[in-house]
Amino acid sequence: MSKRRYRWKRIFGLFFTLAVIGIGSAPFLWVSDGRVIPGVTIHGTKAGGSTEKELKELFSVKNADLLHGKLVLTKEDAHEEISFRSLSVRYDEKAIEKAMALGRTGGLFQRWYDRWRILLTGHSAAIDASFDEKHLIEDIAQLAAKYAKPPVNAKPRFGKDGSVSFDEGRPSMKIDKAALEEAAALQLKKGESGEVEIPATDIQKPNMTKEAAKEINAVLAEYTTTFYAGGNRSRNIEIAANSISGRYIAPGVSFSYNQATGSRSSANGYLEAPVIINGKVEPGPGGGVCQVSTTLFNAVILSGLAVTERTCHYSPASYAPIGRDATVAEGSLDFCFLNHLKHGVYIYAVYEPGAVTVRILGNQEDKPSFVEIAKKSDEVLPFKTVIRVDPSQEEDKKVEEGHEGHNVLVTQSVKWADGRIYHDSFYSDYEPVDTVITYQVKPEDPPEPSEPPSPKAVKKGA
Repeated sequence: MSKRRYRWKRIFGLFFTLAVIGIGSAPFLWVSDGRVIPGVTIHGTKAGGSTEKELKELFSVKNADLLHGKLVLTKEDAHEEISFRSLSVRYDEKAIEKAMALGRTGGLFQRWYDRWRILLTGHSAAIDASFDEKHLIEDIAQLAAKYAKPPVNAKPRFGKDGSVSFDEGRPSMKIDKAALEEAAALQLKKGESGEVEIPATDIQKPNMTKEAAKEINAVLAEYTTTFYAGGNRSRNIEIAANSISGRYIAPGVSFSYNQATGSRSSANGYLEAPVIINGKVEPGPGGGVCQVSTTLFNAVILSGLAVTERTCHYSPASYAPIGRDATVAEGSLDFCFLNHLKHGVYIYAVYEPGAVTVRILGNQEDKPSFVEIAKKSDEVLPFKTVIRVDPSQEEDKKVEEGHEGHNVLVTQSVKWADGRIYHDSFYSDYEPVDTVITYQVKPEDPPEPSEPPSPKAVKKGA
């Protein structure tokens, strides 16, 4: 019995030894040096047993997929996307070397342990994608500069059917560039499209919310005036148009043209151009801004909004019907209106060489069903002829042609489908401008001069 028992012990020991040797050597026998060890996956794809050539083919497919990826940067209403293609996101040769090295580093026991662990539990290789770091830094710098500017309301899109929709507005915020670079790099290394929150402070939102933008779906009214394209005046019109465009006026809120356009100074880009002072054309800062206020005035009254402040020019403006102009002067004359409609309105001004158009956008419910802007009266005021002598002038005789004045009444009548009615009247007092004849030497029989006009308040206009 003892001999038989001893023999069985020897047999069991032999099998145990062989088993230990098998278990110990198996991880080294089933994997050849030129293949990835079993149990490895790379971003969801089985890679165990793959050769280096097959890995390159796999990475080629993965890199093709990466071209369609994108990095999404968000913060509240801010939403920006950077394509993987622009950042050259890809897996390179180092990633292949890393995959081939799995289970082949460390001492004998460490390699044996790693190979059994990966075989039994599986292993997703944490292989980082590479990307153009310089390009990412430049993109983030541009992003930071963009959002450092004052907030901007959403911009409208116009459908062929007359509908209006809006894109996203832009808030203002101070972006932590270093923190964003770090967070973006972590996402890019994953080789997967993903969203990263923008680390930012001092956030200022546009005054038109997404909800308000959804309510603006129609053009309430629009008006266009034309001018000579070119020169300083044209540039001033462009600046003023851009200043009022994109303004949202909530129900019950007033709009001030002077506040929207700011100071007509060189610091704000305005140039010297002709303005009308006491009926005469003279150079002045911001000449041309009155054409934009006049265009806005006409769009406002056509949309049914309530004008609260408006002044006519000294003389009728050539770019608008008589009685339908609105002059402005910094610090004294403003053009203002009140949004008394049910929904908010949005000013959209478009400049192009030779023309400026202002659209008032709002809700379809506030679009008037009837609008009449009518000239009800026009009293003509005669002008006089004034004779003067100026020995200093070079000409023997100089004539400055005058023109008649006008007292004009224009009415605004608006109706809406739901029964609302609104009426207003606009009086315009255009002063007559005398014809002035100036002689160098008093003639023997000069014509009898007319009585000089009584002093009038000075009006200015561009």
